[in-house]
Amino acid sequence: MTILNTMPIWLAELAVKSGSSEVAVGLLASVILVSAATGCLFGSSTGHLSLPRIAGGLACGGLAGAAIAQTIAPPVLFAGACAVGLSQGIVLALALSRTDSKPTTLRMIGNGISVGCVISFVLLAGIFATGLSLLPLLAVLAGVQALLLLQRLPVPGNGNTQRLDWARDLILLPFFVCMGAYWAFLEIFATEQQLGGLSGWLAASLILSAIGSFLAGATPHRITLHARITGLLLAALAGCLTYLSRTETLLGALILINAFGLFLFFPLYLDRTDSPATGMARYLLGFALGGGAGSLAIAVGGYPALATAVAVSGLIALPALIGSRPKQDAPRS
Repeated sequence: MTILNTMPIWLAELAVKSGSSEVAVGLLASVILVSAATGCLFGSSTGHLSLPRIAGGLACGGLAGAAIAQTIAPPVLFAGACAVGLSQGIVLALALSRTDSKPTTLRMIGNGISVGCVISFVLLAGIFATGLSLLPLLAVLAGVQALLLLQRLPVPGNGNTQRLDWARDLILLPFFVCMGAYWAFLEIFATEQQLGGLSGWLAASLILSAIGSFLAGATPHRITLHARITGLLLAALAGCLTYLSRTETLLGALILINAFGLFLFFPLYLDRTDSPATGMARYLLGFALGGGAGSLAIAVGGYPALATAVAVSGLIALPALIGSRPKQDAPRS
């Protein structure tokens, strides 16, 4: 989660090492997210624990190689991005699949995402304070994870084969795509509107994300539907108003509200999908498509068009939330 959360920073470092353009970096981000989504799907369908162990080592090796290399050829960069993204998804699928049969699924997911956001904030604060490169720190973090995966682990899931139902969550895909577009263009929007730098606001958004995820994990079952709806509407409304902002303070406040709402919604969404790992795959796939969708919206109608798309995606997703409930509240045979 920390590697995914800090992507904008370490992608910028890789761009310098490879001499890549902004367009290539955007494409690289999509490649990583699509690969991670694929890893989540593939990792959730196998019970072989050797696979996530290999993936953990590969992620560590890829990040370490990127940190050590002074220059990286673009073909090597994209091949490495595919491998690391796939590895991240497989490792993430293991963690999510291990929650699948437990009555504390929501709390485990919420707390796990919350911890990932806090660690991301600590790392970003550290590199801004010291000027260190982020890639070596992420390589060390991935190395710790690889070592932990060498320990004896329980077989993921409950051993039952689940029917994956992508169609039922298809209505949520526009919302995930628009959230990806929302986060992709924040810095560009702020620069073009001369609203100042967003680094402080974006770092603070990780704390709001952590709070949202923690509260999602602590939400009583009887009000999870209301919490999901609240989170989605907060994310969609704040996302819309962000791209209509004209002051830095308003822009920053809306970024914080969006982060809180999105990460209040996200663990609750994972808790009610067919399996947390495939739910994560849907989410990552939507974010991967966000850059292209956002570019299209801006090309058609500027930032007001992007703002409208974000708001409409939330309204489209609303019926899917109203008609669903958490797995643990469903009748049991």
